[in-house]
Amino acid sequence: MPDPSLVSGKALPDASAPVGTVSVRVVRGIWINVTSQPVEFTIDGKTRSINTDSEGRAVVRGLKAGTKVKAATVLDGKRIESESVTLAETGIRFVLVGADPDAAAREAEARRLAAAPAVKGVVVLAPTSQVVVELQDDRLNVFYMIEVLNTARTPVDPGGPLVFDLPTGAIGAALMDGSSKQGTVIGPRLTVTGPFAPGTTALQLGFEMPFSGGSVEIAQRWPAALQQVTVVMPKTGVLELTSPQLPTKQNMTNQGQPLIVATGPAIPSGGTLTFEVSGLPHAATWPRNLALTLAGLIMGVGIWAAVFVKPR
Repeated sequence: MPDPSLVSGKALPDASAPVGTVSVRVVRGIWINVTSQPVEFTIDGKTRSINTDSEGRAVVRGLKAGTKVKAATVLDGKRIESESVTLAETGIRFVLVGADPDAAAREAEARRLAAAPAVKGVVVLAPTSQVVVELQDDRLNVFYMIEVLNTARTPVDPGGPLVFDLPTGAIGAALMDGSSKQGTVIGPRLTVTGPFAPGTTALQLGFEMPFSGGSVEIAQRWPAALQQVTVVMPKTGVLELTSPQLPTKQNMTNQGQPLIVATGPAIPSGGTLTFEVSGLPHAATWPRNLALTLAGLIMGVGIWAAVFVKPR
C-alpha cells in the first residue's frame, strides 16, 4: 500500500466522482482514518466546515467549474493544508495526512519480528512480477522481473528453494544488478533459497531465446503461485504476442516506444505460462533447401556414374 504522505495535500482528479465534487480524506500514518474531524473548505474565498464521516471523508458537492477550492484541518495541534485548485471537468479528491503517534512503536515491533527465526509458510510471486520480451539485433531476449512476496511479519521458510527451470532452448541466463543474493543461476536454472524476509525479494533475470523461423514458443513453469500474469513486449515491425492465457492485450507507449502489454489471471504453483512470439525476422529457407537438393542430385549422379557406367 503506498505511503499517503507522498500525496498529502495534492489535488488528485477523480473521474469516478460527479463533476463539482471535492472529497477530502483525513488519515494518520498509513491510512488510519480520522472520523468526526472538522475539515475547513475555502471555496472562492468563503470558508465552511464539514466533519469527516466513518471513512474519514468530508465531501462538498455541486460546485461549478472554475470554482477555486482549498482544504485544511488541524490534527493533533498541527494544521495540514491542501494546495489550492480550480475545478475543471472532473471531481477532485485530497488526502490530508497527520503523523501516526504509534508509528515508532510499530516500526520497532516490525524490526523485532523481521529478525525472529523463520517459520514454515508460503510465498508467492507478487502481481508486480513481469515477463519482458525484447527483439534486439535479431536476437530475442527475455527478462523475468520477479518479486517473491512474503506477506507474513516474520521470515518464512517454504520448505526448500524456489527452482525456475527456464524454457527449453534458453541460453546465456544471468542475474542482473539489483537482484537478491539469494538467487543463483547455473545453466538454464535459477535457484532462489530461503528463508524469505517479510515483504518482497527482488530478482531480475535475463536470457536469450534462439529462433530459426518466424515464431517461437516460450513456456515457463512457476515454482510458486504467480498472482497475476503480465508480459510486456516493445512493438517492432510485425512482431506479435499471443496466448490463450493472456486474454487482455493493450497497445501502450512508454517514452515514445510503442508496447504490447498482455495480462492474464493468476497461475497456481507448478503451473505453466505458454505464449508465442511471431513476426520474427528470418531468412527464407527455400534457397538453402534448393541448394541442398541440387547438391544431393549431383552427388547421386556422381555415385551412379562411378558404380554403373563402365569406362570404354
